Amino acid sequence: MLAASNDGHGGYEFYRTFAEEKDLDRMLDTFMKTPKDQTRVDQWQSQIFIRVLKRASVIYVSNAPADMVRNLHMTPARSAAEAIRMAEAMLGNPNASITAIPDGVSVMVS
Repeated sequence: MLAASNDGHGGYEFYRTFAEEKDLDRMLDTFMKTPKDQTRVDQWQSQIFIRVLKRASVIYVSNAPADMVRNLHMTPARSAAEAIRMAEAMLGNPNASITAIPDGVSVMVS
């Protein structure tokens, strides 16, 4: 994922949720057991993000602080070239394909 992150990590509660809990399964289980009238701030966003993180390793290309990126359960990279090298190493495949989604906020990927 490539992002400027000019505003840092975004919502404090969203960031805190991921920074304080390292176990995604436990985090999701806690959310699922939370009564609808007691949901946490940004819980819906966190639940969607957990689904992504459980299916994929996310390399986050940005100038954001590396610790912040790691606290959000992603792998930091400083350039697209570095991220591609990291992805190839993670996958063990120098010929892996890359998908570009220019406006990811408005796209549903299946």
